[in-house]
Amino acid sequence: MDSSAVLQRLNAGSLQAIFQNTPGRVEQPVVQCVQIKPMTQSNGEPSERFRVVFSDGRNYVQTMLATQLNDEIHDGRLKRGVIAQLIAYQANNVKGKRILIITAIRVLTELGEHEKLGNPVMMDIKDEGTTDTITSNNFYGQPQQQQQQQTRSMPSHGKPPTSSSSHANIYPIEALSPYSHKWTIKARCTNKSDIKTWHNRNGEGQLFSVNLLDDSGEIRATGFNEQCKQLYDLFQEGSVYYISSPCRVQMAKKQFSNVNNDYELTFERDTVVEKAESQDDVPQVRFNFTTIADLQTVDKDTTIDVVGILQEVGEVNQITSKTTSKPYDKRELTLVDDTGYSVRLTVWGKVASTFEVAPQSVVAFKGVKVSDFGGRSLSLLSSGSMTVNPDMAESHRLR
Repeated sequence: MDSSAVLQRLNAGSLQAIFQNTPGRVEQPVVQCVQIKPMTQSNGEPSERFRVVFSDGRNYVQTMLATQLNDEIHDGRLKRGVIAQLIAYQANNVKGKRILIITAIRVLTELGEHEKLGNPVMMDIKDEGTTDTITSNNFYGQPQQQQQQQTRSMPSHGKPPTSSSSHANIYPIEALSPYSHKWTIKARCTNKSDIKTWHNRNGEGQLFSVNLLDDSGEIRATGFNEQCKQLYDLFQEGSVYYISSPCRVQMAKKQFSNVNNDYELTFERDTVVEKAESQDDVPQVRFNFTTIADLQTVDKDTTIDVVGILQEVGEVNQITSKTTSKPYDKRELTLVDDTGYSVRLTVWGKVASTFEVAPQSVVAFKGVKVSDFGGRSLSLLSSGSMTVNPDMAESHRLR
């Protein structure tokens, strides 16, 4: 399609209207992708998130793409020059810049690819004293001056509004970073660990962790000592909670987590956790399945999700840990799927000793570690979870 005609399809002024919350604004604007860059972690290593600049022909705005949309980039649909419609998003004003967290998008491939349409400029920013949650430079390379740390939440689209006025500005989990301040997330607890005891040269104590999920992503949160005592009984797997800062956001220790997030949370003394009245507007669980046949191409020690039909259930055995000298229950299961392959999967501890799933059931495992012991085998991590006969397309297909 001719570029001048495509320019007319862009919703000029819609990005400004989003941040001003203008009545009657275009809720799902059509915009052009003008730049894509992978984000970097604080140690300089690349992360799994992408920064994207969108233009409505009049203004441009920088965005952070929710990780569940990464395939739009990996598969070549979302790229520089294409036209897209923003379906769901959260708007933030941070460090004097407008930033959108994009959680749903539709690439309009029928409109083709074009050089930059119109003459877009950065929106006029009047707010001061805010902190950048993405980068210290804008997408066009002009450095931003360091300013006082403070974050202000802006309107969102594509999510049901909270019924509580005290939780009017809900952050998506994808927007959390060490630079975030005065935030509240609304998330479902999809996994709660047992209370564990830790020891080091500075002493000992207790901890527990939970996995938290909203429709933008997942994050792991840990409570130590007093926070462990205060919060452990409050959290219930499957329930939805409001969690409000102060709560430390830090780089994730990936070896202890099965959650796909560069960051994790640590509960602090004044962290507020409240059970939400509305329990229905947050996803139940999110899987990213690897087929059993594809396990041959997965690196050792990678954490994956897998779904299959339970073919065999072994007896409970007990082994002694080499590191703690404590006995552990283990049970070996055999899973098969529609690729024609089977795999041995080991479950541990309470899951092993109380396992009562009937053979021929469909079982989805979240957070299993890939091993090369005796060929490819799997082990359910302590932070992992198991869902029997889940109501999802993959389960119905296997049936």
